[in-house]
Amino acid sequence: MAKTDVLIGAPIKATGGVMHAPLGSTMPTDAKAALDGAFVKGGFVGEDGLTRSINAQDEKIKAWGGDTIRVVRSEHSVVYKLVFLESANADTLKLLFGKDNVEVSGQDITVKVKSDQVPRRAFVFDMKDGEFKIREAVQDGQLSMSGDVQYVHSNIIKYEVEIEAFPDENGVKAIQYISKPAN
Repeated sequence: MAKTDVLIGAPIKATGGVMHAPLGSTMPTDAKAALDGAFVKGGFVGEDGLTRSINAQDEKIKAWGGDTIRVVRSEHSVVYKLVFLESANADTLKLLFGKDNVEVSGQDITVKVKSDQVPRRAFVFDMKDGEFKIREAVQDGQLSMSGDVQYVHSNIIKYEVEIEAFPDENGVKAIQYISKPAN
């Protein structure tokens, strides 16, 4: 018998696995419902997909003699990593560099590269495995570019990014929803 609860994380659509919206947008409450109209597609993502890293560092407090008497959490973060592939998509560039730094005039795009951080946004990552749906929602995320942008004749221009998830008033940084198909 096949194990049906073992899933892969393929995007729902090649250009629609990563969506973003202004902070305060209505967030999803399940894996299948349509998103608030404020969410827009982020563009094509590289073949390595999306990586969620949870970094929890705990420190052991020891008593005289070396016994551990307490463990305290000193750090916790939730970070998503991905690579955007669309270097001539104005909407993708506005996400990466800030909407005020991208100007579109007809078919021409001008990008101003500054040291300012882009505004924090809400993010949704939609994935599937057959009829299973997986959705991760980040109510408050800070995008930053984390790698080199290489211009060469033998590869496309890519933007490596990280999205740091910030906690809400209840300490929730991200929510994962999984919808199983009906039997």
